[in-house]
Amino acid sequence: MKGKSVDVSGGDVVNEEAQRLRKENDDLKRKLSEVLCLAGEDRVLYLQNEVMELRRKVGDKQVNEDVITSLKTEISELKQSAFMKINFEQEIAGLRKEVSVLRDQNERVVSEAGQWREQALRPGNKWGSVVLQTPEVTNRGSPKPHWTDNVREGEKWKAEYRNLQSLHRLANIEAEALKEKRAEAEARRMEAEKQVKVLEEEMRKLMASGERGNEGNIGGTNLKERLEEAALRSARKGVKATPGRMGVRAASSSARPEKELTPKQVATSVNDRTEFTEEQKRQLRMLRKAGLEPMCKEEGVKLGKFEDTVCDLAEARARKAFGGVAGPSKGTSSIQEVSDDASKSSGDAEEDEGKSVEL
Repeated sequence: MKGKSVDVSGGDVVNEEAQRLRKENDDLKRKLSEVLCLAGEDRVLYLQNEVMELRRKVGDKQVNEDVITSLKTEISELKQSAFMKINFEQEIAGLRKEVSVLRDQNERVVSEAGQWREQALRPGNKWGSVVLQTPEVTNRGSPKPHWTDNVREGEKWKAEYRNLQSLHRLANIEAEALKEKRAEAEARRMEAEKQVKVLEEEMRKLMASGERGNEGNIGGTNLKERLEEAALRSARKGVKATPGRMGVRAASSSARPEKELTPKQVATSVNDRTEFTEEQKRQLRMLRKAGLEPMCKEEGVKLGKFEDTVCDLAEARARKAFGGVAGPSKGTSSIQEVSDDASKSSGDAEEDEGKSVEL
């Protein structure tokens, strides 16, 4: 009986297990058939739900990646700030060390000064008068800046920029000074060129007069004697003998016979007048036309072209300085030679009585 009961119970268990497995298998087949065999709107809804679920998972993944990236950035910033903090702490430690060294040095100097003061005030001191005050040290530092390690980069650039600005101002001042010196040198050069031109003109005149004198001597006539005779004749008859100077009248020659002008004096006066006129022209050319207007009013000269006005003013001043009326030519003098041939000596002597000789 016992053996049969055991067999019956074991068979029931096996049957129950087989039924349970069969039931689970049917459920799985049904679910699988529902998933695979969906049709119409049910299958579309199922697929949409699947897509939304996948998108949600992808979005969660991207959010997680963004969070990780932000965390990494924050960690790098924290590392950089920690590094800067370490450098700042090291800099502070260096400054503290330097301050402590300076304090020790100051204390040592103060103690040495106290010892020197006590020794100086000690009775029986044979050193004489001792200065008890701290001597003032002159500023012997170089004007060139020297950078230190504790100066920041921004301050360095600012100081260098200020230094460049000062150098730029100094360069501008030097350039202005050089321009002024160059202008002065140019003015002096132009003045020298004008003087050289005047001297060359005078040399040409002197050479021309010398050549004329030589030609007169070569021709067999004495030009000096002829000029003296012509000047004496014109002076006796009251005719103008030199350009810009009135001839001596007969009455004045009779009243003052001892002061008659010789040909040499006449030539000297003409040369002085010419030099005076050229000098006045040179000075007047350095002015502008507006500056010549008051001078024209003062001298009674009509204001016209610049060069003509300069010549008129120079002649007016020459008349005022030397007297007489200016000659027909401006600043030039011509010599009229009188023929002194043997065949025409008498006729030429009579014609020269009414002529004016210009030197």
